[in-house]
Amino acid sequence: GDAVAVEEPGYQRAVWALLHRGLDVRGGLREELVLATGGTTSALVELGLAVLRPGDAVAVEEPGYQRAVWALRSAGVRVVQAPVDAEGLLVEAVPPGVRGVYCSPAHQYPMGGRMSAARRVALVERARAEGWLVVEDDYDGELRYDVAPLPLLAALAPDVVVHLGTTSKILTPTLGAGWMVAPEPIAAEVLAHRDRTGTSPSAAGQRVVVELARNGDLGRHLRKLRRELSERRALLSAAFAEAGIPVLGDDAGAHIVVPLPSAQAEREVLAEAHDRGLRLDGLGRHHAGRPKVHGAAIGYSACSRDQLTAALPDLIRILTPAAT
Repeated sequence: GDAVAVEEPGYQRAVWALLHRGLDVRGGLREELVLATGGTTSALVELGLAVLRPGDAVAVEEPGYQRAVWALRSAGVRVVQAPVDAEGLLVEAVPPGVRGVYCSPAHQYPMGGRMSAARRVALVERARAEGWLVVEDDYDGELRYDVAPLPLLAALAPDVVVHLGTTSKILTPTLGAGWMVAPEPIAAEVLAHRDRTGTSPSAAGQRVVVELARNGDLGRHLRKLRRELSERRALLSAAFAEAGIPVLGDDAGAHIVVPLPSAQAEREVLAEAHDRGLRLDGLGRHHAGRPKVHGAAIGYSACSRDQLTAALPDLIRILTPAAT
């Protein structure tokens, strides 16, 4: 039988319903392959300890999710940087000899691009040819507003892709509930590691997800969340366009990126925003090496709509001279 199991009954089914997202193309994926995790970071630590060997190299997007870098390094994995552009990870720039590649193809973090279909095919081809394990971080896959998402990388290549998802963006990070869909040998190694170490993800967060899915609240919440965040993004985009402020990224997710010309400009924008009571995120901290791109990432999910509207004039005053 399958090696994969989860602690909380109904969690696999709830996650599987989320993963469908109206997609017809699911390849070799099936509900039984869903494995509960404590979230993306803990799942990466488990993969590093259970599947990878100390010193194995994993390519990570640069700029990218630094908690992924820290998680892999904490497991003894050597992280190498792989550049991104508007279409996501530059597959040809991944150095030879890596054991794995970590990427966020649906909505690159933090730059906001979507990996093109052609690049996904190229990534899978290299993974199969060179023995890579591709880790697909689908951290906000539910939050897409313009077009239907491309099929999951895991649906395209279930033999070489580990798919990671989380409830942290659609519900709350405090739940500590995520999931992994992996090739059976990989999942078996993760489960064996849990057995050896006596560790497993907390069932409490899973129970919340199961209950929300059971009574239909999860679906209603996601529809409301998508509608609200889409309107907030449109509000920001329209105001910035009118002010001539450029933005990066697809129509998705919970943040928008304004490119800036230099590290100095980024520091000045963040400092001025702080002085006006606004907390912006700089792209500098999302680099493992020397920052190559500069900008301000503006999140619009944690505040209220009224707070966002009230902050817009200050945001535009701060960003207009810096970004144009």
